[in-house]
Amino acid sequence: MRISLPPTPLQGISNARLPAWALPADWPQQNGEPLTADIRFDAGKISALMPSAQPQPDLHHLGGALVLPGLTEPHAHLDKTFTIGRSQPAAPGLLAAIAAMHQDRQHWSAADIHQRAARGLARAAANGVTHLRTHIDWFAPTPPLAWLEMATLTRPGITLERVALAPLGFFASAETADSIARAVAQSGKHCLLGGFIHSSNWDPLAMENLMLSAARWQLDLDLHIDEELSDSATGLVWLAEYLSRRPFPGHICCSHGCALASGSEQQAKQVLALLAEQRVTLIALPMTNLLLQDAVTGRTPRQRGLTLVKEATAAGIPLLLGCDNVQDAFCPAGSYDPLDTLACGLFAAQLDHAFDQQSRLICDVAALTGAGPGGSPFAVGNAASMVIFPDSDRFSWPLNSAARQVIHHGRLIYQRMWEQEFTYES
Repeated sequence: MRISLPPTPLQGISNARLPAWALPADWPQQNGEPLTADIRFDAGKISALMPSAQPQPDLHHLGGALVLPGLTEPHAHLDKTFTIGRSQPAAPGLLAAIAAMHQDRQHWSAADIHQRAARGLARAAANGVTHLRTHIDWFAPTPPLAWLEMATLTRPGITLERVALAPLGFFASAETADSIARAVAQSGKHCLLGGFIHSSNWDPLAMENLMLSAARWQLDLDLHIDEELSDSATGLVWLAEYLSRRPFPGHICCSHGCALASGSEQQAKQVLALLAEQRVTLIALPMTNLLLQDAVTGRTPRQRGLTLVKEATAAGIPLLLGCDNVQDAFCPAGSYDPLDTLACGLFAAQLDHAFDQQSRLICDVAALTGAGPGGSPFAVGNAASMVIFPDSDRFSWPLNSAARQVIHHGRLIYQRMWEQEFTYES
C-alpha cells in the first residue's frame, strides 16, 4: 500500500485501524474487530475521533492501515550506546559486560557521549518514539559527565527522562543517599532516582535509605532490580514487603525482575499482589535479558531470562517492554525501534493478539510515569502524534513493519517507505 502524506499540517486521517486497547469501551466492532476510525486534527491536537462511515475527502485516506499512538521507550542506556566496536566483554553474562563497560569509560568525553546519545535519540524519534527514559550510570555519589551532558540533549517530538543509576552501596550512608537524591531533584524536570540492586551488593539498610531519600526529595523511582536468575535474590521481595508497611508517595518502576521466574510460584504471587496494590510498574527487557541471563560459553541457555510477564499482567500490574542496551557490551545488537523489542517479547513470553493488545506494552506512557490509566490516547484534546504502518497487517505485525510514517502534532516529520513491492514466482 502506498500512502503519500504531505509535509504540511494535516486535517486528519481516515479509515485508520487502531488497536482495541486504545479505543473507548463502546467502540463498534465488526466480525470481532474494531471498526476503522476517522481522526480530525486542529492546531496539532485531536479534535474528533469517530468510526469511519462516510468518505471524508479533506482527510488522508489510509485504507485500513494500522495506526498507533506515539511509541514509548521506557528503558534505554544512552550513555553506553554504540560502544560495541571498542567494548567487547571477555565472557558472557551481566558481570562481564559491566567490567567491559568500565574499561570503555576512558573514551567517555563530553563529545563522545553527546554524539552517541544524540544518534540513539534520533533513531528512536524516526521510529516513532515520543517518550524515552534513559538510565545513566553514576560512578561516584556526584553527577557524572554523562548526566550533565544528557541534560543538554533535545530532539523534536521526544520527551527525554533521565534516571540516576547508582550502585546500591552508595546508599549505605543516609547522608550520601540524601546528597544523591538532592542532586537528582535539583537537576530539573524529568529526572528520577534509580539504583542497581543485585544479590552481589544487597544491603537492606541501603535500600531503606534509598527509599527514604527519594520520598524526602519527592522523586519517582526506577530501579534495576533482581537482574539475575537466582532464587536467593531478595530485592523485589524486600520492596514488596516494605511498601506494604510504608506506601511510597511517588511512582515506582521496577526494571528487569528476572529473579521472579526463579523463585517459588507462591512467593511470586505474593510479591506481585503487593506490587499491584501500590501500582508499581514492571518493565521487562527481553532482548538484553535473554542474552545475559543463563549465559555460559558453548552452552545453550536453559532459562528464558525474562520476568513473569503474564503473571504480572494477570495481577493487574502495569507492564512495559524496553530495549535496554543497544550496541554495547551488554547487547551487541539491539535497536531503538520498540517494534523490535515487542517482537522479541512476543516470542520469548508467548504472547498473542500482538496489535490489538500487546502493542500497549510499547505505547503506554501513563504506565511509565504513573499518571494513571486515563482515557484513549486518541481522545479529543490529546496531541495529534501517531505512527502509521502502511505496509503492515495485524496478523504479521510487528514483523515486516519497518515502513512507517511518523506524525507529530498533526505534521509528518519522518517517513520510511518500501520503494517497491517484492514479488515471488513459484
